[in-house]
Amino acid sequence: LAALNYAAARVCLPGTRIVIADCPEKLFIPLPVVGGIRGAEKVAYVFAQESAALPLTLAGVSGEAFVLEAAAMGLGTCWVTGSYRLALVNAEAQEGERLAAVIALGLTAQEMPARKRKPLAQLCLTDPVSWPAWAYKAADAVRQAPSAVNLQPWRLSYSQRTLRLLGKRTNSVDMGIAMLHMEAAMGNLPHAWAWGEGKCVAHLIVEAEA
Repeated sequence: LAALNYAAARVCLPGTRIVIADCPEKLFIPLPVVGGIRGAEKVAYVFAQESAALPLTLAGVSGEAFVLEAAAMGLGTCWVTGSYRLALVNAEAQEGERLAAVIALGLTAQEMPARKRKPLAQLCLTDPVSWPAWAYKAADAVRQAPSAVNLQPWRLSYSQRTLRLLGKRTNSVDMGIAMLHMEAAMGNLPHAWAWGEGKCVAHLIVEAEA
């Protein structure tokens, strides 16, 4: 728990905050087909300042960084953005904050099968095989990212040392999760981020290719 709290404090971008608490009974609402979450010992509440630029996207970045830290500790996790009972939430939002998502935490009862993912070419506006290795790797990391109902709502394009993340809803937790996976795939390669416009959430620009 101390390690989780340390991770929660370390990974949060400005304007985001993660609070770990005991999981209230019946917090999560079962959904048709998807099913329900059972046996979660703890939850992580992801808060975002509404005045921040793209607050839900920033919450997705910070929350997914926390999820990967928790997974590295051997914990099971699950993002929940709507199917929970707000009246049972046992963490207080600070002034100007909104609750962006809840992350269930616990030990998995069994080995979970890998979720099906769309082919990478289906997510890219041009053939990713022709892209440089770093862009292909970053795009494939997005392909592996979790998303609401596993819809994978993002698209990617590449030109002039720049990988672009596109989507119909630019301010969303899903887009932030995708950005974090792109960032994690970069390793030590020098790079920079810039916000996009319209349907482009952000640009990932490589400063010097290895």
